[in-house]
Amino acid sequence: MTAMSGQDSVAAPPSRLAAALSAHGLAVLFIGPAILLVVLVSIYPVFDAMSLSLYATKYAEKAGFVGLKNYIDLAHNPVVWHAGVNSLVYTIGSLLLVLPFSLGVALLLNRQSKMQGVLRTVAILPWVVSQTVTALLWAWLLNADFGPVTYGIDAIGGVRTAILASPTWAMVALVGINVWSSYPQATLLMLAALQTIPRDLYEAAYIDGAGPITSFLYVTIPLIRSTLLVVVIQLTLLYFNMVTLVYVFTGGGPLASTETLALLVLKISFESWNLGQGAALGLIVTVINLVFSLFYIRTLGRPKG
Repeated sequence: MTAMSGQDSVAAPPSRLAAALSAHGLAVLFIGPAILLVVLVSIYPVFDAMSLSLYATKYAEKAGFVGLKNYIDLAHNPVVWHAGVNSLVYTIGSLLLVLPFSLGVALLLNRQSKMQGVLRTVAILPWVVSQTVTALLWAWLLNADFGPVTYGIDAIGGVRTAILASPTWAMVALVGINVWSSYPQATLLMLAALQTIPRDLYEAAYIDGAGPITSFLYVTIPLIRSTLLVVVIQLTLLYFNMVTLVYVFTGGGPLASTETLALLVLKISFESWNLGQGAALGLIVTVINLVFSLFYIRTLGRPKG
């Protein structure tokens, strides 16, 4: 009996080890395809672009190793700097409009109402429409010859305005359309955050003499701070890398006034067929995205006090 129990105690650890290995193997079996997909879609293209950016290219083929020449040429190209300024104007202008507007809509939708379901459905409708359809729709509405918006401006002011022919107004229109198209994304996230705030906190603030503005500043904002950080990072990356809406709506015109860095990557790569320089500019855009994200995390994510 004693000998048998000793054998059992010796045999038990290998059994537990086999079970652990079996569990890890099952986990790898399930997670492995997802990891492989991430590597193929997200990680491998970055290293491939890093390699391609060091070569001169002829159409889709490498013509010769040039080192950092593509990066140097981009640094001395005024078109790239102009596109960078346009990207900042487009991104920052959109953020300055969409954040307060989305928060205001979220606050309204968070209030109890008999039409709450209908209002929420209507509020997210622009998000359902693709960027291509959005661009084509607003290009028709703002058409200088037969656009309803242009006709309305002409009827009210007596002046027919070609909005998309003006460098300044084309950017203003592009920012406005982008805000209309993307605000539901921010609104839904903010609304979800608002619904997690206990009503007791507002009641306690009211008892202490806090008004609506004070409650908003010292109760609402601190409790949705993390969500605001997520929204800002998401929208910044979305706007800075947006191509479809800009390409279909203005194509970067007029006079390159709406040509962004993301759109310039597309044009250099697939219109000029300079894939090496396009890969270099794409990597520069990626680094700028990382800088934006780190900046937001260090500033907005920093606890008060």
